[in-house]
Formats: sequence, structure tokens, C-alpha cells
Amino acid sequence: MRHGRCNVGETMTLPSMARTTRSCKLVWATMGFALVSRAALPQVAHAEEESRGSADARTDNDFLFPGNGKLSLTGTTGLPFAALGEVSFGIGDRLAVGALVAGGPFLGGVATGVYPRLDSAHFGPVRIVLEAPVIWYPDLESTDNWIVARPDVRVEAKAGDFRVHVSLGAMMAKMIGAAPVPGPIAAYGGGGLPSGVQEGAIWNTAGTGVALSVSATTSVFAEGFLILRGVELAGPEWFVLPCGVFLGVATRL
Repeated sequence: MRHGRCNVGETMTLPSMARTTRSCKLVWATMGFALVSRAALPQVAHAEEESRGSADARTDNDFLFPGNGKLSLTGTTGLPFAALGEVSFGIGDRLAVGALVAGGPFLGGVATGVYPRLDSAHFGPVRIVLEAPVIWYPDLESTDNWIVARPDVRVEAKAGDFRVHVSLGAMMAKMIGAAPVPGPIAAYGGGGLPSGVQEGAIWNTAGTGVALSVSATTSVFAEGFLILRGVELAGPEWFVLPCGVFLGVATRL
């Protein structure tokens, strides 16, 4: 052994063998760590990718438009509907039509209807939705039938998992299938309307709401609207409650 080198034919000393053993252990430990890291890193990367994908899917969830050929279910409670259910069908990615069934004490029975809506334009995170729910109230207290339509323009902004909107529109009500009667009659909202409403009446509306995407397929939302005559609330001679308020959940199948 000369100058720390081991020549052929020489016998290694104990200190040299110890150093060699420690070096081998270090090499094996390094190789083992590398193999474990190589096996674990793809799983970590896959988990991170799944997490990002789940967040992106949740953010992209759209409770108004289920997507081309897809169905969504919506359930709400509030006023004037104690319970409302909807089954929606996507016609393309920016058009949907829903079938509605609603009930509650303010209706005097069960109402049915349709809810078409169109995602008409986008401006960055803001979009404009045209919607026109139409409700048929059959056989109310006086066995009269009502048709109520509420078309509006909905301006909606998206921020992460949240969607916030404001809307302006109109509400039109007309009695059908009943002979004219004098004096007050059963009204939409439970008040007494002049008999002239049998010829039809129109109000303007203003609304707002917020929705939160809680998964890639499900959102919860709260929204409401006021029924107005110009800039004033429609008075009690028209409605007991000149508003609509809803809490709901929607999920895509």
C-alpha cells in the first residue's frame, strides 16, 4: 500500500477495507433513493395532475347548460314556489331547454312549464344569457288558468368557482280558458287583480344571483328578482309579494 493506493498483489489494510465498505453502502443507499424517487415521482405528478384536472372541471361546470346531448336535474325551494323541479336537455353547448314542475301554497296547485335559454355572447369572463321561462298555472282557486312568461337578459360574470349575475326583463301574465268576471280574481302571487288582467298584463323585472360550483357536475345557487312598475315595486293591488326568491342545487347526469 503506497500513498493511499492499492496495487495488484497487495493486501488491503483494515482501515482501507472499512472505507471501501462505507463507500459501497453510500452507493447502494444513493441508488435505492433514486429508485424510490423514480417510482414515487410519477405517482405524485399524477396526483397533482388529477387535482388540477378536478379543480379545472369544477371551475368549468355550468349549471345552466349541461352540454350537447346531456341532461341535468335541478331542484329549488323559495317563493312563490315551495318546490320546483327541472329536467334540462342540452342542444349543443350553448342552448338548453328545461321542463318544469312546481307547487306550493302561493300557487293554489301545481304548475308546469318550459325554460329555454341561450348562451348568446361572451366577453372575457362575462357572458350574456337570454332566457324565457314560461309557466302554466292550471286550475287555481277560481278554476282559472294562467300563463306567465318572464323573458330576461342575464349578464353573468365568472370568477373561479363562482358565477354572479344581474338581469333585466319583463313578466307577462294572461288568464286563459275562463269567462270574464267583474271585480278581483285569483292573481299570480295570491293577490287580487282587476278583471282587466284577463286581457293580459306586463311588468318589468330586475334580478340578481350567485352560483357556486361544488364539483365537476354539481352547483348550488341562490337568486331572486323584483316585480316592478317602472322603478317602483308592483303594489299589493297586484301582488302579495312582488318578488321571487330561490335556493337550489343543479347536477349534470
